[in-house]
Amino acid sequence: MTGSSKAWLAQFSRNWAAVVLLGIAAVLAFAKIGGDVAAHETTGFDGAIRNWIVAHQVPSLVTFFIWVSTVGATRSMYLLAVIAAAYLWYRGHRRVAASVLLAPVVAIGFFESAKRLYARPRPPGLGHVFEGNTFSFPSAHATASAAVCCTLAYVYWREEIIGPVVAMLVGVLVPLLIGVSRVYLDAHWATDVIGGWTAGILVAVLCVGLYNRNRRRRVARGARPTPVVAS
Repeated sequence: MTGSSKAWLAQFSRNWAAVVLLGIAAVLAFAKIGGDVAAHETTGFDGAIRNWIVAHQVPSLVTFFIWVSTVGATRSMYLLAVIAAAYLWYRGHRRVAASVLLAPVVAIGFFESAKRLYARPRPPGLGHVFEGNTFSFPSAHATASAAVCCTLAYVYWREEIIGPVVAMLVGVLVPLLIGVSRVYLDAHWATDVIGGWTAGILVAVLCVGLYNRNRRRRVARGARPTPVVAS
């Protein structure tokens, strides 16, 4: 094995270790939050945060977060994933495109199933203006944004389409703003958003795992020597 091959293998192992550890942490976090929500043990925490936010809402921030929440809706995240996957497909990375498209599909299936399972009522605020009577836990906005943005940030960074700073902004700042907007608008309890983030991260870990697997195969194929055909 050459020196470059050993360096690549070491980096790949570190990346896999980080992905696996993050996935385990996301599973444990969601299990803890979900268990507490089911047992109604988050009422004091959620109520305290909601009361503080409602007491400190200002019209300018309400307008800003309505815009953030609208732009960061689940359908917007799905559209973002489709556009990002189409670009990767155009560049010839079809398997990579599939791993990106998987993020919103799995996220939607996850939060729709969880909402029916927990059947948690929403807080009595602005959320009902544009949410109707849908259940609250986990937040669909938080789940979808974390799943799609974290997946895109990692894949586009590894493909050297964006730099690490932009990847951090996409993977952290965007889901953070979208999640905070849901709590500020009284559309969700705080634990709805935290649970959604952990669920979204878990989905992203699964998609990144698929991407790393396909990337390893692609690199392995590229490293194979070209057979010499005897004349």
